[in-house]
Amino acid sequence: MTESRIYFSYGSEEFVKEIAKKHTESDITIYGRKDGDDTMTIFYPAKFPDKIQSLTDSIFLSQCSIIGTGSIDRALGEVIIASDLMEKKNGYLLTGEGTDTSLLDRLLKNSVMEGYEKFTGRSMEFLSKPWNGKSGNPEGPTSIIIDHFFQVKSVGTVALGFVLSGTAKKHQNLYLNPSGKTAQIKSIQMNDIDVEFAPAGSRVGLALKNVDVDQLERGSMLEEEKRDATDSIEGEIIFHRAVPEPLRSDGEVFLAGHLRYQRGFMAGGNIKMDKPILPEGEYLLVRPNSKPRIIGKIRNASF
Repeated sequence: MTESRIYFSYGSEEFVKEIAKKHTESDITIYGRKDGDDTMTIFYPAKFPDKIQSLTDSIFLSQCSIIGTGSIDRALGEVIIASDLMEKKNGYLLTGEGTDTSLLDRLLKNSVMEGYEKFTGRSMEFLSKPWNGKSGNPEGPTSIIIDHFFQVKSVGTVALGFVLSGTAKKHQNLYLNPSGKTAQIKSIQMNDIDVEFAPAGSRVGLALKNVDVDQLERGSMLEEEKRDATDSIEGEIIFHRAVPEPLRSDGEVFLAGHLRYQRGFMAGGNIKMDKPILPEGEYLLVRPNSKPRIIGKIRNASF
């Protein structure tokens, strides 16, 4: 059975470089590995802790985490908070002779990372670890999230992303949400090989027709159904237990998730956005000048 593993990695870049090849680099670095029909994709937050969305974008799609424990500091604390709120329950803690495991265990108590397995082996030994992640939803309608895009001479607009559900097919027409524009998939590549289709869980490169690069942004969706963005998100707000009471007040807040980072204003259970956003199920709440910066999440009442 083909496996498409998607990992989030923090504090372990040298470890990752030994098991995967660098593919795409921006504020997030994407590494990849292919063994037969099985693929591994690893997101690394290259600009974190300076840029909080480097973390939130890197962790969003992951099914398992690889966490280095060389520095037990405030940045690791924010990784723990993001992992808790996104409910990233599967992962590994890279530990060694210099790891203060008693301090680490105290820090991780009552967090999702408390259940992560401690790994002390060599990097290549990690590849044999069992996988229990889910590679998207093969039965649903086609849905593709875009993380990078650019113009290629003689090809046109190229978008990189992941098939979240269904199957992406060559010559398929899809809506580019939230713009609602119709786009056609001219061609598909997986691991630099041209293919006719790509199943759920696949990382793809798509040549797109009827779409210009300036019409794309990180978090754009290619979907069978046209969806409208909204300028207001209403729902249940859940604050992380580590967040002090003053940070829980109404006021300016950024929504992070689904590869988006947008400003709004929180008032009770409603967030009024500066510009429209796709009404997804959950978004993290971020106050970029606070400590910690990630304070909670909102569960959209329309889901």
